[in-house]
Amino acid sequence: MKSIRFFSLVFLFIFIIPKQGSAQLNETSPVAPDTAFSADKPDIYVTWTDKKIKVDGVLDEDAWNEAKPYEAYFFQREPLDRAPSSEKTRVMVLQDEKMLYFGVLCYDSEPEKIFASSMRRDRNYGSGDVLELLLDTFQDNRNCYAFDTNPLGGKGDAIVSDRGNHVNKQWEAVIYMDGKLNESGWAAEFAIPFKSLKYKKGQVVDWNLNISREIMHRNEETYLVPIPRELGHMAKFRGELWGRLRNIRPPQQSLNLEVYPYTLAGQTRIYGENKDRKNEVNGGIDFKYDVTTQLALDLTYNTDFAQAEADEEIVNVTRFNIRREEKREFFLQNAGLFQFGPGSRTQRNYILFDSRTIGIQDQQRIPLLGGAKLTGRAGKYSIAALSMQSKQTTLADNTVQPSTNYIAVRLKRDVSNDSHIGLMVLNQMATSHDYSRALGLDGLWNVTSAIRLDAAVIKSFAPDISADDMAGDVGFILNKEWIDIDLRYTHIDSLFNPKMGFVRRPNIRNLDSDITFTKWINNRYLQNIAFSSGLSYITDHHQILHTRDIPFTGSVTFRTGDQLAIGATRSYEFVPAPSSIRDIQIDAGVYDTWSQNLDFTSYRARPVNGTLDIVWGQLFDGWQQSLLLSGSAKVSNHLNVDVAYTYNHLDLKNGTLRSHVLSTRWTYSFTPDFFAKAYVQWNTADKRFSGNFIIDYAYKPKSHIYLVYNENQDTQHWQPTDRIIMLKLTYLWQI
Repeated sequence: MKSIRFFSLVFLFIFIIPKQGSAQLNETSPVAPDTAFSADKPDIYVTWTDKKIKVDGVLDEDAWNEAKPYEAYFFQREPLDRAPSSEKTRVMVLQDEKMLYFGVLCYDSEPEKIFASSMRRDRNYGSGDVLELLLDTFQDNRNCYAFDTNPLGGKGDAIVSDRGNHVNKQWEAVIYMDGKLNESGWAAEFAIPFKSLKYKKGQVVDWNLNISREIMHRNEETYLVPIPRELGHMAKFRGELWGRLRNIRPPQQSLNLEVYPYTLAGQTRIYGENKDRKNEVNGGIDFKYDVTTQLALDLTYNTDFAQAEADEEIVNVTRFNIRREEKREFFLQNAGLFQFGPGSRTQRNYILFDSRTIGIQDQQRIPLLGGAKLTGRAGKYSIAALSMQSKQTTLADNTVQPSTNYIAVRLKRDVSNDSHIGLMVLNQMATSHDYSRALGLDGLWNVTSAIRLDAAVIKSFAPDISADDMAGDVGFILNKEWIDIDLRYTHIDSLFNPKMGFVRRPNIRNLDSDITFTKWINNRYLQNIAFSSGLSYITDHHQILHTRDIPFTGSVTFRTGDQLAIGATRSYEFVPAPSSIRDIQIDAGVYDTWSQNLDFTSYRARPVNGTLDIVWGQLFDGWQQSLLLSGSAKVSNHLNVDVAYTYNHLDLKNGTLRSHVLSTRWTYSFTPDFFAKAYVQWNTADKRFSGNFIIDYAYKPKSHIYLVYNENQDTQHWQPTDRIIMLKLTYLWQI
């Protein structure tokens, strides 16, 4: 415990002291308006130009003098709800027959305090000042495109569905953007090819438009239109609140076919008893075709994920299953459209469809022959369908994994008031007698802007199982500015086991309730204080209580942007039969325990920022101590360093465990389209050291050269277990 206290004191000393660039109270900031505040939706007009524009973030071309500027104070969401921003923003929009251009001047009376730390693609948010465009090209108020940049010229693009419930950051558009500092602040410039977008037909049309701007040294989150804070962060994606982009003259849409061939060469080496060396020269191809203006078909052959980052090292110190993050680009694209139920942020006990079950077995990758994916919308329906075929593979333990087909189909229909009903079908089949299937029905009802209800029911199918194979849940969520309530009941039968999904803990009846009260203060020192509590009550199907957790947490957000939370949890645990945490046996019995936690997060707009999480107290028949320390450092405009350290110490009756997991990620961005990254991890519990190195050069939009090196070592003998080096080339051919 002394070591944890030492780390805590050092961390707080480094991060809690406000530094230059920290958010400070603007003495001239206007007072937040009352909840009745409203504003007319702004209209921004597009001007035609035949003049050439160079996208460099400078805005010095003659064409910009012809634009009809919109210049105003945006509206804050934080720290002052819907108050005018402390700085003005000037928006100009032009177009020609192929491109839509945005030029945005972000004025700042203290330009020396403008902060940005990353120029890597899709890394702008959370790393400093940023400007984001949101375009609803069908004016359906549910779906949009998102494009963002920062003063370093970082690029970000995404497709947002269902008002922010699904954000596809893996979508990589052919788009040109840049950002630059100047004497009056900074400027953002975008050139968006119409061919990269889908939009409604018409000679002259309007789109919905929202623009967000973060002014990090004042801790301001601002928008073109006022977004009530009580509606939550996702309200920025509600198209009915947005302004209008008018007088757009889009070209007629034609055939949109993209072809992505790839080739790779490399070597894989396996060490130890199964020693092997394999040289590989391979290739494959992907196709993307727009079936309609809202529906896309992806085809893939000899699918490859060589450039995917290595899995995060995790030491499981619970008695239940853990889920790892998906990092493969093909499955991340439009992944939100396959989401069933309320999502992993709300439902923690199961996930009906987990794409990591395709092509990964016991953390070993299984080659994929290919497949097809259909995603998008057709009228009021959201459609997502996937079929993939794996190759027969011999695993490290010499077992043979047969060639298997995976099918996932998700259909969802919009109903009134931003609600939906839907179904999902899953089928994993190797042979007619080796299969796993599931059928699920779900619905979500937004009763008001603050109240949401959702429900789901699922049945799994497997050979020789005909009962006790269902699951489901029902939830109630209330979000207001001062109170948040989340109630959920989950039912999982003992034999419910969809192999294409994830189940943390079978055979449970779980009642979860959480309530949080928030008081917004917004004075010189404090932004808000909050208190939360809840109950997690878990029984088996005989209504015998197994787990009861009652947490209490108090938190404060300082005006500097730092956050501090302190809490305690009262727990009851019934273990009906001997169980285990790793190799430590947990005896059958009843355990009443207390644990405490301390969490601190420093303001992210500092060159050095971080998070500290500490848990200590009783656990079963002994004690636990855990510490998570993570941080990021901006060494220069090109170099960023991330470090994470996790320490777990269990001292139980039948054994002890001390584990350390240390990871660091060094990223050097030569330009926004060219970076090198080294990701190194050390896991003492599993005696493993791993290194992942990648160079990624986008020599043209959506066309890359990758150099990848991966190595794993057994730290008990400091001998390598496997090593991979690959060179991969991709190319976009757009028709």
